[in-house]
Amino acid sequence: METNPIGVLYGKGKLTFDIPSRNLQQVIEPKRLPGTDGRKTIVDALEHPIGSPSLRELTKDIHRLLIITSDNTRPMPSRESIPAILSQLYREEGDYSITILIATGLHREMTPAEIRERFPEEVTGRHRIVNHVATDDRSLVCLGKMSTGNELWVNRLAVENELVIAEGFIEPHFFAGFSGGRKSILPGICGAKTILANHCPKNIASPYATAANLEGNPVHMECAQAAKLAGLGFIMNVVLNRDKEIIAAFAGEPARAHLAGCEYVKRNMEVAVRPADIVIASNNGHPLDRNLYQSVKGMDTASRAVKKGGVIILASECPDKNGNNEFERLIASCHTPEELFQEMSSGEPEPDKWQAQIFARILMDHKIILVSDKVSRTDAERLFMTHCRTPDEALRIALGLEGPDAKINVIPEGPVVIPVMSGTGSL
Repeated sequence: METNPIGVLYGKGKLTFDIPSRNLQQVIEPKRLPGTDGRKTIVDALEHPIGSPSLRELTKDIHRLLIITSDNTRPMPSRESIPAILSQLYREEGDYSITILIATGLHREMTPAEIRERFPEEVTGRHRIVNHVATDDRSLVCLGKMSTGNELWVNRLAVENELVIAEGFIEPHFFAGFSGGRKSILPGICGAKTILANHCPKNIASPYATAANLEGNPVHMECAQAAKLAGLGFIMNVVLNRDKEIIAAFAGEPARAHLAGCEYVKRNMEVAVRPADIVIASNNGHPLDRNLYQSVKGMDTASRAVKKGGVIILASECPDKNGNNEFERLIASCHTPEELFQEMSSGEPEPDKWQAQIFARILMDHKIILVSDKVSRTDAERLFMTHCRTPDEALRIALGLEGPDAKINVIPEGPVVIPVMSGTGSL
């Protein structure tokens, strides 16, 4: 039988699925965009900001500067980007008090070893680097209520510095529309209560809280308001290709620069798809597939390219296993996907309830097969998934469920692509 070997990102490498030619319907990939000279691309963006004076101008008469950056669950190329940002200051670095704040949101703190790996020595040796801790009330300040009624508790470093800059990267986000921009503030450096209220079941259930959509998105709109109230003054966001190379950068006034980056991503990452019986997807490899908690993003993307009731095969290495005890506890507290969906879609917000809510929504309509050599069969089954260690085993089970003539879509890069259902059976 003739097959098509297709590699999907997995950890720092790939897994190959040998898909029978008669079953393969579509390989769903964004445009192939080559990497650039990353430093030059960032500097060009910084020197030609969107809707804002340059950093050189903004830093002319100030002394205290805060740079917000992503934690290591995001593939932000900070070894290139932070030095590029610092090169654009009006005076020498030593003339400023510079703090780098790691926007952990509700994630764990980065360790000293992880910080050394993330940033170049020229940065770690010269500047103060701080982990945001959302549960540390002493590090937070309240800026009042937003229009939604949600109290804005934010890291006090945002108000103690004269200029707040945020770096990040833009890709589709499964309920905030897109990553980057305003998300450096909320959830990045906000207090736990503010984050939980933003990620409440009502917001997550909104039909507008979906990947690649900002219009009417309640999560996005509150994040944007938080960024403005917290005084985010300038952003530098990059877009990456499948090899985590910089392909574009957008800098300037936070709302306008971020929107320009989102439009670029949508233009280059959106793909028309035909729904299939089975979809095989990755979670974009390392670092995004480091745990099951993050892997819900790949499942959500896959759910947009498969028929209702169909099978999702997700290849995700998950060296950190579940990645979050609360996420596992919430799911394991329920006996069926139906119970999980009901429990997660109502009541008060809790840590990681939003991830479990989206996971439950996917489980309601699809069967999920997890391909991972780091997660045990017992752990996968406890979370209502079928576990496989090899692509061949996963394909055999999926075809057994959907039939030998089942059509298969493949999403090699996972959540960086934006599948748009044609719903007509043809592109």
